[in-house]
Amino acid sequence: MDLGLEALIHASAADRDVHRPDLHRLTSPEGREGLRKLLEQTPDIQVFDTLRDQLGELMRALSPAVRFTKDLLEEAINKHLNGRDLTSYGVWVYYPWDRKLVHLLDEAEFALVRTDRNRNKITRAEQQRLNELKVGVIGLSVGQSVSMTMALERGFGEIRLADFDRLDLSNLNRIRTGTRHLGLNKAVIVAREIAELDPFLKVTCFTEGLTRDNIDAFFTAGGNLDVVVEECDSVDIKILARQKAKALRIPVVMDTSDRGCLDVERFDLEPDRSIMHGWIDHLDLEAAGRPMTAEEKVPYITPISGLETLSTRMKASLIELGQSVTTWPQLATSVVLGGALAADAVRRIALGQLRSSGRWFIDLDELIADPVRKDPPADPVPPRLEVTPEVLAALEATLGAPAPDALELDQAQLHAIVEAGGLAPSAGNMQPWKFLWNDRRLLLFHDPERSYSYFDPDHRIAHIALGTCLENVVLKAHALGLEVRVGTAPLPAFPALMAAIAFHPAPVPGGEPHVHDGLAAMIGTRCTNRRTTAPVPLPAELVRTLLAVGASDGRSRAHVLTDPAALAEMAAIGGVAERIRVMNPIGHREFFGHELRWDPEQVQRTRDGLDIATLEVSPSDAAGLRVAADPEAMALAYAWNGGRGLERLADR
Repeated sequence: MDLGLEALIHASAADRDVHRPDLHRLTSPEGREGLRKLLEQTPDIQVFDTLRDQLGELMRALSPAVRFTKDLLEEAINKHLNGRDLTSYGVWVYYPWDRKLVHLLDEAEFALVRTDRNRNKITRAEQQRLNELKVGVIGLSVGQSVSMTMALERGFGEIRLADFDRLDLSNLNRIRTGTRHLGLNKAVIVAREIAELDPFLKVTCFTEGLTRDNIDAFFTAGGNLDVVVEECDSVDIKILARQKAKALRIPVVMDTSDRGCLDVERFDLEPDRSIMHGWIDHLDLEAAGRPMTAEEKVPYITPISGLETLSTRMKASLIELGQSVTTWPQLATSVVLGGALAADAVRRIALGQLRSSGRWFIDLDELIADPVRKDPPADPVPPRLEVTPEVLAALEATLGAPAPDALELDQAQLHAIVEAGGLAPSAGNMQPWKFLWNDRRLLLFHDPERSYSYFDPDHRIAHIALGTCLENVVLKAHALGLEVRVGTAPLPAFPALMAAIAFHPAPVPGGEPHVHDGLAAMIGTRCTNRRTTAPVPLPAELVRTLLAVGASDGRSRAHVLTDPAALAEMAAIGGVAERIRVMNPIGHREFFGHELRWDPEQVQRTRDGLDIATLEVSPSDAAGLRVAADPEAMALAYAWNGGRGLERLADR
C-alpha cells in the first residue's frame, strides 16, 4: 500500500464515530472565536450559506396570507433583521466528518420553516408536543428508515440509537447511505444523517448496542423514553427490551419489513399486557437471555415472526436458507414502507390518536395487484366404499354360511380385536380399513377413499397395510384364546372385501398358525422411532434375527443395510424422493393436507395421520415444515430450482 494513503486512512480513523455537529453563534465572543479557529485550522473547509433564502421562507411561513413580490419579500427580510448583520444572524453549523460549514436559521425559526409543510396534518401545537418526544430505536437496519422518517417529520426532540453493527456492502440493498460509510457503526451513520437534516435534534448513540449493562441508560438517562422502536435481530434483546419497557410502562413499536407487518404493544395503557402479544408466554423468557444455539432460538423466533403469516416469497426464501441464500431477505421497498408505518404509529401514539395494541398488515401485494382468479387444483376423487344392504346380502350369498362352531363374540372381545387391527402401521397412518361384524364373521374391507394416492394408484401400499392389520387381528385373537380362520379375498364381484374372519374355540382345518404370538403384547406399544441418534453398528445376532423373521413365512426375504456408504446413498435417494414428492402440487397436498397433523387437538380429532411430534424433527426443521406447508411458497421454490434443504429430513 502507498504509505501516504495508509497514513491518510489511519489519520481519519479516530473520527469515524463522530456524529455531533459543532454549532457556532456569532452573537457571542465564544462563538466568534470558535469559528475563527475552525477556519484557520481547516483550509479545505466547504462553506454553504443560503441564509437569505431561508429568511425568505421564514417570512412566508409567518405570513401565509401575504402574496409576496420580490420587493415585498426583501422589505420583510430587512425589517426582520432590524439592522442585524446577516453573517452574524442564525447559527453556523460545522459537520466535522465532511468538513462542511452551513449557515442556518437558529433552532426555533429553523424548526418552524422545516415543519411548515407538515401543517395541518400535524398542527403547530401537535408539532410542539412531538418536539418534546423521546424515542429509542434498537437496531439500525430497518431502524434507519424509521429514524429518518421520524426525523423528516421532526417527530421527536430526542432520539437514542442502539446498534453494535457496522455497515457492510450487503446492507446497501436496503440502507440508504453511501459507500464511504462502509465499516462505520450503523447508529453513527444514522446520527450523522439526522444531524445533516436537522442539527438541533438531540441524538445519543449506543454503539455497543443494547446490553444489560446500558439498558438503564438507554431507557432512562436524561428522562424516560416515551416510545421504543425495536428492530433488532437478537431474540434475547427483543425480550429484554420489552421487559424493560413493560416495567417502565413505555409503548413498543416493531416493523418486520415483510407484508407491511406492524406490531404495537401499549404497555403504557396496559401494564399487565404480556410481551409480544402473549405468543411466547409458554417459553422460559429468562433462558432467552443466556447464550443459545440457533436451534434453541427457533421456538422463540417462530411465534414472534408468525411463520403462517409471512409472505409467500419470504417463506420460499426461508426454504432456501443455507442453500441458495445466506440470510433472511429484505427489500428496500419493504424497509422504507416499514419506516413509514412505524414512524406513523409513533407519531399517532404520541398524539393520542392510536391507543390499540396488536399486529397489522399493510400488504402491498394484496392491496395493489392485478385481478387474479386462482382455481386450486382439484383433489382426485377416490372411489367410496359403500356396503349397502344389497351388497351385504350378495356377500353372504357368495361367502356362504359360517362354520357351525364359529363363535358369536361378545362386545369386549370384538372391541379388543378391532382395536388391535386399527393399531397396525399404514402409510401416512391413514388406516385404509373398515370392519363390519356380520353373521359371526369379521369382515375386513379396504377403504380406497382413505388410501388413495396419486403416487400409488393401484393401492399396493394400502394392501401391505391391510396385511399388517390382518396380522394384528390374528395375534390379538390368539392372545384371547381364540382360533382364527381367514377367508382371503377380494371377491371378483366385490374387490373391496379383503378378508372374512371367523373365530373358533378350538383349532380348525386351515386355521392360522401360532407364529410369533408373543408379539401381541407389543401391538399397543409399537411405534416408529424417528429419533436421530449417533449411528452404531447393529449386533450381528440382531441382524441374523431380523433376517430370519423376514424370511419366516417362506416366501419373503429381508435385506439389512449396514455399510455406511450404502446407507448414505439410500439417504440421498430418499431425500431427493421426498423433495420431489412435496414439491409436486399433488404430492404436497397429500402430505400436508391429508397426512400431517400439526397439534394435539388435530391428532385427537382425526385419530389418523402423522403427528408432527412423532417425526422427531428439530425445532428448526419443524418450522421449515410449517413454511413448506404453503403450496405457493413451494411453487416459488420449484420455479427457482430450489428446495434442496428439504432433502435434509431424509438425510438425518
